Amino acid sequence: MRHRISGRHLGRDTNQRHSLYRTQLRSLFTYGYIKTTVAKAKSIVPLAEKIAAAAVKADLNSRRYIFTFFQDRNVVNNIVTAFSATFPGKTSNFTQLNNVKFRYGDNALIVKLSFVKEVNTIPVVKEKVKKEDKKTVKKAVKKEVKKEVKKVVKKVPAKKKAVAKKESK
Repeated sequence: MRHRISGRHLGRDTNQRHSLYRTQLRSLFTYGYIKTTVAKAKSIVPLAEKIAAAAVKADLNSRRYIFTFFQDRNVVNNIVTAFSATFPGKTSNFTQLNNVKFRYGDNALIVKLSFVKEVNTIPVVKEKVKKEDKKTVKKAVKKEVKKEVKKVVKKVPAKKKAVAKKESK
């Protein structure tokens, strides 16, 4: 009997469950929604609400609380700026659950967990340098190195002094 046992275990031990929560929360706050089973979504909702409320506050303590889940300063800053701009003054009811489908195989209900308003927290990725650009940069660096090598004066090694052999008696 499960007397006085609260929370969902989801068929996992504590460490696996916490890592599952972290990955799903990171996906939720990065992309704005996730599709998952009802049990997983309901177990994540309270954490997502607390993180969203802390992001709207945007003070140092709330940033530290958010950092415990994401361990990345840039992600925390993106979340705080996006949520403080999207939900100013709001303290609760950031998320919603919508039924999507029944999963083929085990007939589990799949739901879409998303925010009430669209939140764009995906960081801007720097443009990748094309391979051609990298090659031209490498060639230019090699030419400069060759020019510097030519400018260096070659040192002539000093002549070695003849070592006198010891005479054996």
